[in-house]
Amino acid sequence: MAEYDHTPSSSRRRLIWLAGGVLIIGLAAWLVALIAVLSSAQDGDRPDREATGVPVVERHTLAAVTDSPTPSPSASPQPTQTPTPPPSATPFPTATASEPVPAEDSPAPAEAPADGDEAPEPQVVAECVPPDGWEPYIVQQDDTLFAFALGAENAVSVDDLVSANCLTSRYLLVGQQVFLPPGAAENAPPSVPAVPAEQAGATGPRTPNCPCTIRVVEGWRREQIADAITLSETMFTGADFLAVTGPRASAPFDFVQERPAGTSLEGFLFPGMYTVENETTAEAFRDMLLEAFAANVSPQVRADAAAQGISFYEALIMASVIQRETRGAEYQKLVASIFYNRLRDGNRLASTVPVQYVLGQPGNWWPRITGSNMEVDSPYNTYTRPGLPPAPVNSPGQSAILAAVYPAQTDYYYMAARCDGGGVAFSVTYQEHLAAITCD
Repeated sequence: MAEYDHTPSSSRRRLIWLAGGVLIIGLAAWLVALIAVLSSAQDGDRPDREATGVPVVERHTLAAVTDSPTPSPSASPQPTQTPTPPPSATPFPTATASEPVPAEDSPAPAEAPADGDEAPEPQVVAECVPPDGWEPYIVQQDDTLFAFALGAENAVSVDDLVSANCLTSRYLLVGQQVFLPPGAAENAPPSVPAVPAEQAGATGPRTPNCPCTIRVVEGWRREQIADAITLSETMFTGADFLAVTGPRASAPFDFVQERPAGTSLEGFLFPGMYTVENETTAEAFRDMLLEAFAANVSPQVRADAAAQGISFYEALIMASVIQRETRGAEYQKLVASIFYNRLRDGNRLASTVPVQYVLGQPGNWWPRITGSNMEVDSPYNTYTRPGLPPAPVNSPGQSAILAAVYPAQTDYYYMAARCDGGGVAFSVTYQEHLAAITCD
């Protein structure tokens, strides 16, 4: 009997290899299909993908920077005096201070992104290159782009000024630097209408047509109040009002008697809305303003001025300067701290407001200050004279008076509107100040 041969033949071996290859290929195809199904299911469940399957990246914006820092007490640095730069370089040029530890009342930095978040995209400010021949100018109270456009020697529009300065708003800030075409600042008309010359010095009585409402604006000088009276229909005129509020004026209020001899009632004429009747006299209207002052500025506030080492009348002078250096109450206590820091270190106040006061004329009570009129010889020129001006220069509001009596405690010596329109920058050193107002 023949023995069975257990050795596979060559055709048999080929069949075994073929079957094994088919099995391996099938397993691989099954794995690929399974992976594709799982991937597709995950894509359908994710909300951060579009229909194309391309991920949508979440964008994070920078946190807002606080424009109004909260001051905290800190030791005052000991500055060294340096020459005063011209007003075109900085609106508050005085001495520099030594390098202290940064104060806590500096503007808050942008918040850092949370763990796992994307880093915020930087906000780039485009560099502004003004047209050839345009000159830098520091914005002053009551300046407007419309007035600059009217004063320019060559025709320009408000949009031209906005574009040339890369402004994000048509609203100008006091102390902000802008570039203007020739003649724009010097020839710009005043924003406050002028009283006709034939009415400016007229005295009453005149035929009244009241009740009349007279608005006394914060930061107005006596002459501006007189202009508002003259343009109304009261029995008395602006000239009558100036006479009863002048250097020889007397009124039944104790705080009025505390002012130095030879000074007017400037500073005590409290801002507000006043209703005048046909029979109201100039003296009665004056006393309305003084009664409002007494109601809004308590004896305790007047007494507390001594804590700053000054009299209340000197605090009122400081308040009148603060009033026109700022457009709102949010920065007034910080501005007060700057001025007190300068004065206590023997530096000049370096404010254009008192210079404007002494140069004011009918029809333009707050003229623009340029290099040509900065050197005026006057005790009101706080760029060339140390200390405070000799008297208040306008009617400050309650918030400015409180700022002068209760200033913030900071190490600041400078303030200016940021050139990129990003609010107000407060600085300790002159180098920091220049960096804040320079957009490169």
